[in-house]
Amino acid sequence: MPRFIPAIAVLAALLASPARADDTLASLDAGGLVLTKTDKIALVSEDLYLSIKAVKISYRFRNLTNADYEALVAFPMPDITGDGPGGITDIPDPTSDNFLKFTTKVDGKPVESQVEQRAFMKGTDGKPDVEITDRLKALKIPMLPTIEATEKAINALSEADRKALADADIVYQDSYNADDKGERQVYYPLWTLRSKFWRKQVFPAGKDVIVQQDYVPSHGGVSSLVFGSPDLDAKQRKSYEKDFCTDAAFTKAAAALRKRASADEGKTFVSYEQYLAYVITSGGNWAGPIGDFRLVVDKGDPKTLVSFCGEGVKKIGPTTFEMVVKNYVPKTDIKVLLLVSEERK
Repeated sequence: MPRFIPAIAVLAALLASPARADDTLASLDAGGLVLTKTDKIALVSEDLYLSIKAVKISYRFRNLTNADYEALVAFPMPDITGDGPGGITDIPDPTSDNFLKFTTKVDGKPVESQVEQRAFMKGTDGKPDVEITDRLKALKIPMLPTIEATEKAINALSEADRKALADADIVYQDSYNADDKGERQVYYPLWTLRSKFWRKQVFPAGKDVIVQQDYVPSHGGVSSLVFGSPDLDAKQRKSYEKDFCTDAAFTKAAAALRKRASADEGKTFVSYEQYLAYVITSGGNWAGPIGDFRLVVDKGDPKTLVSFCGEGVKKIGPTTFEMVVKNYVPKTDIKVLLLVSEERK
């Protein structure tokens, strides 16, 4: 089951805005492949498709040398933190190590990767994070802090072991009344899982290698419309402008949608915000910039309003928008704002 995160922390981190009473969905921002740093491999092109339902990336790598070259290729997974009982985190498959359901093909053929998992407790008072991987393994506790099996393993420990974990703030101790059985103690994971899938990839001399990476994104959101509200202050508006490049036309359309939603009061349709992010600045370990970069953002529904930062963006379909850049050097990650309006079910 998904674990819960307080709405205050999520919205403050996402938009640097005051806390709201709206239900807020936290996202786990992911990106693409990361290579061992090298000047022997060039990224000739990257074709990136972003939507709420799928992220699809096609890379064309080229070995610039006259000898085969082997490099480590990793897909860093977003960190997952157990936060006890609070608001919901969007995790496509919370029971799996491959919780973003990613798949990889090299020159059209599926390839397998190895997984590396490490668990950490956040350091306090400026101290570094503390790794607790071996401690969890010794207690036979699954490291993914979002699954029932992890909580079950913790609650099955001896009272002394549970107390030791709680005293170290590795787990959160709570209690509830179990009908006629009286008060019962439960324990929730608090650690952060950092994981990545990796493999060794051979790049043949002087040849191109096509790598395709697909996964289901974790998206964030708010259960109502925040943007377009007359109550937004200057700091909040600037935060939206910085992250999503919201302009005057988008702001006007958002205000009209919010006014309509307020008048309807959710009787015939519901409106809400969604946030989608792609971490692209952590790459760049290859030689030079991305030769040809193409981004397609699909908003999913023609009625949805979308805004994101980009150069020369043009509409290429009822729901799709395209940006094409040569010799692309990303300076910021890609963030997409979606204002959704749909018929109430």
